[in-house]
Amino acid sequence: MKPPTTTATFCLNQFNGRRYFLRYLAGGAIAALSVGYLRPAQSLEASLEELCSAFPLNSRCKDYLPGVQATDVKGQPVAVDQLLTGAQPGSRIAVKGLADPAIGYLVVTDGPKIAEYAIGTTCTHLGCTVAWKPEQKRFVCPCHGSQYDDQGRVVQGPARRPLGLLTVVVKQNQVRLVSRTPAIDPR
Repeated sequence: MKPPTTTATFCLNQFNGRRYFLRYLAGGAIAALSVGYLRPAQSLEASLEELCSAFPLNSRCKDYLPGVQATDVKGQPVAVDQLLTGAQPGSRIAVKGLADPAIGYLVVTDGPKIAEYAIGTTCTHLGCTVAWKPEQKRFVCPCHGSQYDDQGRVVQGPARRPLGLLTVVVKQNQVRLVSRTPAIDPR
């Protein structure tokens, strides 16, 4: 049986408990400050690329040109006014600018106007490069025969997923390619 606890013993145990608590609290604070000093936190502010992709109407994005400038297959920069003078609605225009995929196809819509997305050329079956066949109005994979419609949706297998999309920004008479899927999938 335990001896009865006296008031003095109770107060001493409470005092020791508080002392240990304050000791652990002070040690934890010193450890947190040391870690913060040795390994400073990274900025949580979004990069201008991320900000303008998510919120294009932000005032900081007025003169910002995201992504990479699109070039034609010869390597010349694509100017919007020149491109649209000869383009027909529904046509697909091959452009370069990004490393993966190396070529993308701009979509010309009614107006004529350049759509806010481009169709990638990497086959979703095994990664071959598909080609646009304007007479068939399809993307065709030369490796295993997969075929995609003019929006990049699978028409004939063995591929099961549609072609990837790229974000297109038309600004200051330039076509810019951003290696991120558009916010809204037009398919």
